[in-house]
Amino acid sequence: MITKKSLFFLLGFGLSLLILATACGPSIDPTNNNTTTGETETAVTNNDQTESNTNQPTAETNTTQNAAPQIEVVDSAIDARGIQVGFTADGHAYRGNPDAPVVLEEFSDFQCPFCSRFSAQTLPSLVENQIKNGELLLVYYDFPLDNLHPQARAAANAARCAGEQGPIAYWDIHDLIYANTQEWGNNNANQFFAKYGEELGLDMGAFSSCLENNKYAEQVQADVDFGSSRGIRSTPSFFVNGQSLVGAQPLSIFNQAIAAVQQGESIAQEAPESTPQEAPKLDDYLVPPPQVPERVELTTDNAAMVLGDPNAPVTIVEFTDFQCPYCQRFSLETMPKILENMIESGEVYFILKDLPLESIHPEARAAANAARCAGEQDAYLEMHDALFNSQSTWSGNGNDSARESFAVLATELDLDTDAFAACLDSNQYDAAVELNIIEAFDLEAQSTPYFFVNGLPVSGAQPYELFEYAVSLAKEGELQAAYGRPEPNISEAYSIGDPNAPVQIIEFTDYQCPFCSRYYSQSYKQIKEKYVDTGQVYYVFKDFPLTNIHPQAAKAAEAARCAGDQDSYLEMHDMLFEKQAEWNNQPTANQLFINYATDLGLDSASFQQCLDSGQHTAVVNADLEEGSGLGVSGTPAFFINNHSINGALPYALFEEAIERFLTASSST
Repeated sequence: MITKKSLFFLLGFGLSLLILATACGPSIDPTNNNTTTGETETAVTNNDQTESNTNQPTAETNTTQNAAPQIEVVDSAIDARGIQVGFTADGHAYRGNPDAPVVLEEFSDFQCPFCSRFSAQTLPSLVENQIKNGELLLVYYDFPLDNLHPQARAAANAARCAGEQGPIAYWDIHDLIYANTQEWGNNNANQFFAKYGEELGLDMGAFSSCLENNKYAEQVQADVDFGSSRGIRSTPSFFVNGQSLVGAQPLSIFNQAIAAVQQGESIAQEAPESTPQEAPKLDDYLVPPPQVPERVELTTDNAAMVLGDPNAPVTIVEFTDFQCPYCQRFSLETMPKILENMIESGEVYFILKDLPLESIHPEARAAANAARCAGEQDAYLEMHDALFNSQSTWSGNGNDSARESFAVLATELDLDTDAFAACLDSNQYDAAVELNIIEAFDLEAQSTPYFFVNGLPVSGAQPYELFEYAVSLAKEGELQAAYGRPEPNISEAYSIGDPNAPVQIIEFTDYQCPFCSRYYSQSYKQIKEKYVDTGQVYYVFKDFPLTNIHPQAAKAAEAARCAGDQDSYLEMHDMLFEKQAEWNNQPTANQLFINYATDLGLDSASFQQCLDSGQHTAVVNADLEEGSGLGVSGTPAFFINNHSINGALPYALFEEAIERFLTASSST
């Protein structure tokens, strides 16, 4: 069910982007590789959060260890590329022939931008070449870097949850998660993963339960422990037949390494005497609010079909491709409901246009012509439905075979088959279809199905409930605003600093979270001293207790607010973090909070009555719900002038962000 709370995610992020699992689109050339050699993200060692740039592959093994490790498999299937996929006996997903002479073990973090780059730019070529031809087996291990990527473990769990429904489902969601890191990485990750599961047709009862229970937390941690035992501290990291290869290396390096181990050679190369450490980049973490799209004007010019009342309050324009499986899904599952509930009721005027993506769907243009030719005999909609219903029979067999199938459909629809054949042979609608394509690309609609609801974009085979809600907003004139991210409500929040300061920081925190504690000690204090106390930053506190992993966090948040009733919120806030190790996971935490109140000189009886009564439970829960609605799923999470940034990042990044906004403010 699409709720108002979730619409921001779908409109503000999902629908204004190309959603790969719900939309057909031209493929990206994997040979266009601009990867910086050996880029990685590095795990924290002694609280040093850095990204390393490892310029050469390294090896810890000698040439006598070049034999491929033995991989025992227990489950397998053949994916759409004809490649064997499955799981090893110890539960790791693999791609390729288990008897391949080269085994590539990958340790990755789903939220790591360099892992994502490897997945997008290098992996496709390995899959289509060495993996597909049986030369290489890829085995995937999870190595989430919690200090940098608070949603990475959730992503690893989501992939394994999908894997319960087969190895193809695992790799499908693996690819989806990497392709959409920007979408879920700074937001409510599990909500997006659930959406991906729906798009992939998973059993949502089992998948949702697995997500909510974080079912594979232990297995993910076991991977981290295993990777650490093998010397891994950054992602992505690889072993090629046991030899270490670190970083998002260019494709050429992987090709050389694979060839080397097959020749019994070492892939080790001398690293530079000093490997430079590259500081984390602010733009990798600071995410601006989603852009609200401009409304565009569309007409019925060159339309393939129109349905409904032209004076209806809402107009939906669809660009479709008859060979696209996601267009088929929309046509079979969603369109009938729109027709019955919205078009026939006079609520929606529906305009259909063609967008055949011929680079991946070579018969799509002929199908578009067939539907239009049927339209000459007042049977466009009937042929439209017949083409989608029979897509598997004519798709992928060439235009001549497809045309024969179209002729059969024309007969089944009782059309004048001679007139239909003459129309189809004439290609008389090619010009109109081409104009549709040009129009779509001018509107940056480059995937199918693609929609405009009162001129605002919606991409992909979205569920009926989303269209229902979008139409209701459009009728109220509120659809455009739904693409934006609402600003947090700070009217009743505790805060420090000048409310009129040019920079505003809103923190969602969990008092029991170790990364929040790290942020408090390493960054917050410096921000307060340099920027808050000098009137340059207005700092707002919000609660986001992750009670599933931090059972005392909610009461700690209430304790701070109970102290706030006696004008000591900030003092209790600081004490809770300073003494986190003392009360964390202690059954006597509430009594310790009362002791802290006494230490602060508060009226301990009033404080205890406040804490025991749950006086502030509702407002803490309200913060939690609000944060979820804004996309917060981990802590600490921040909004700096409505730009989101997540994690206990180094102070230098916060400083850079603040200075950037101060500069922008002074120039306006």
